[in-house]
Amino acid sequence: MTARSFRLQCSRKVTLVKFKFLPAVVANISAALSEILLMASAAWLIASAALHPPLSALSVGITLVRTAGISRAALRYADRFFSHKIIFALLDELREKLFRRVAKVLPLKSGRTHEGELLHALTISADLLKDFLPRVILPLVTAALVTLLLTGFLFAPLKIFALTLPAIFLLTVILSTLLDAKTADDSLYREKLLDFTDGRDELKIFGVEPAIQSLDTAAKIFGAESFRLTARQINLDTAIKLFVAAGFFFMLLKLGAAVDKIALTVWALIFLATLELFAQIPSAVRTWKKIRAVKLPDEKISPAQVSSTSHAVEIKNLRFGYAENIFDDLSLTVERGENLAIVGESGAGKTTLLYLLTKLFAADSGTISVGGKISAATFANYIFAESIRANFQIFCGDVSDEKISDTLKICGLENFDVDAEIGEDGAKLSGGERNRLQIALAVATNPDVLILDEPTAGLDKFRAENLVTALVDDCRKKNRTLIVITHDSNYFSELGRFELVH
Repeated sequence: MTARSFRLQCSRKVTLVKFKFLPAVVANISAALSEILLMASAAWLIASAALHPPLSALSVGITLVRTAGISRAALRYADRFFSHKIIFALLDELREKLFRRVAKVLPLKSGRTHEGELLHALTISADLLKDFLPRVILPLVTAALVTLLLTGFLFAPLKIFALTLPAIFLLTVILSTLLDAKTADDSLYREKLLDFTDGRDELKIFGVEPAIQSLDTAAKIFGAESFRLTARQINLDTAIKLFVAAGFFFMLLKLGAAVDKIALTVWALIFLATLELFAQIPSAVRTWKKIRAVKLPDEKISPAQVSSTSHAVEIKNLRFGYAENIFDDLSLTVERGENLAIVGESGAGKTTLLYLLTKLFAADSGTISVGGKISAATFANYIFAESIRANFQIFCGDVSDEKISDTLKICGLENFDVDAEIGEDGAKLSGGERNRLQIALAVATNPDVLILDEPTAGLDKFRAENLVTALVDDCRKKNRTLIVITHDSNYFSELGRFELVH
């Protein structure tokens, strides 16, 4: 994409956003002006009626009050209608974009707890960003335009002192920006709660009292900090309101010497309505600062990159780690049709390498390339409920009975009823049956590279040898690359061997 086309695309997006916001902005400003008109006309009517004029002299004022009242109600409804319509549309769009982004990077190498934190942060971020229109744009834009309009009317009676109103507006925005009202940090309490939730079984066995005391301490610290910061925020808002009220009182004093009593009454009620607009400025500025500070958790969220290659698998200068590096400058090339056993001690990174090849984890540095389609079977693969046939259909689409039968035969499951219910995550299967079904599903997808993680786990010697022989023969017939991750290489003596050392 060229710089010019990028600028044009950005310009179109900005124009589209403005167009989306415009009806809500117009409705909000119109509603605010109708409210000011209602207050002004009511003040004029009340002040004029106190002088006991003929009823005909008040007819215009009565009509104006009724019109302003009806207009205010209608415009407030329009304001809510357009604002909520735009907000919900934006929220849906934001959530879709954010969750599409996170779907590319899950699972995180730090585990499901941090995945939950990431999803929580994205949800909160989307909810916060949707407030940009009603809590930032509308209050600030409406207050600014009303300020300019009233300043124009005030120039006749107040001259240069009419600039007091825009000065109050600007100072309110500046003070709201400088007086930083922080919110309490709940990360410590949240982390402890999530951590203890993951370890609930261990806590039940060994006792929960120390954990509860730790949680209570974290909750008390968070509660005290939240109370302190909330009180500080209320005090800051009160101070700003007093400053604004003092500014408006100063203008009323100036107006008292320049206009008659009826006009002064009208301006007093206009200022009262304008005070309500100015009272929303601190909250709008705080929301804007929160939106600007939105960021994802400190977690590697770059999507995994796996490029293509003429080889089956090609790894160059791979670096990846958890608390410490598992791989440091690892390089490996596997040719098409080659069979390879990856062996190593526990913690050497055998399963981690599988996750990197299948794009479940992103490498810290280096390159990973795969030639063609890749499928993998691990002990952690999920088995879908319903039946064996349903599982094949999920991964292979409209799969024939012959293909299902041939694949199950390779894995020693040819006598199984493919339409019988197998339970959630294969709960009605034994560990060995579940493992072999996972392998069958991976084989059925017709991959160019098949990776199996401990395929003989849970099997006796006879079934393990039959499974290995059938898999190796099938891969040779189809010129398929077979990579087996195993602790026990005895079953795979005819395969090449690559040892991971950690």
